[in-house]
Amino acid sequence: FELNEAVLDVLSLTRSDLLNTGITVQTQLAPELPAIQGDRVQLQQVLLNLVMNASQAMSHSAPADRRLSVTSVAAGTEVRLEIKDRGCGIAPENLERVFESFFTTRSEGMGLGLAVCRTIIGAHGGRIWATNNADCGATFHISLPAIHEASP
Repeated sequence: FELNEAVLDVLSLTRSDLLNTGITVQTQLAPELPAIQGDRVQLQQVLLNLVMNASQAMSHSAPADRRLSVTSVAAGTEVRLEIKDRGCGIAPENLERVFESFFTTRSEGMGLGLAVCRTIIGAHGGRIWATNNADCGATFHISLPAIHEASP
């Protein structure tokens, strides 16, 4: 399936929540992105979790700073997706720990969402990781194998 379509479906699903919290969404989706193979619903679950986490990370940001950026790009044999927020970022010592089961930095969190995301992405032959942005916030990166049609 086409990853960009899955991204747009998730953004459509979360549109009212994002509007209600004053979050502006910017997309830069590569045209003619190679298809990926996998369970569309599971990958949409990953995207939904990342969008909702980004929304929560920006809940204390000034309204003008509540911006979510979603970018897709073809990179060799992979399709990459970046979900970037302008929240508080992640403490450097927690950049890997956020993917551990039951690790959370939120009082109301269970610490399972990102662990499940890593499991789903791994089952699809991909990788997921987090980085802090230079100015503020964090970016979650997903890399998945692309399906390239063989030349005749």
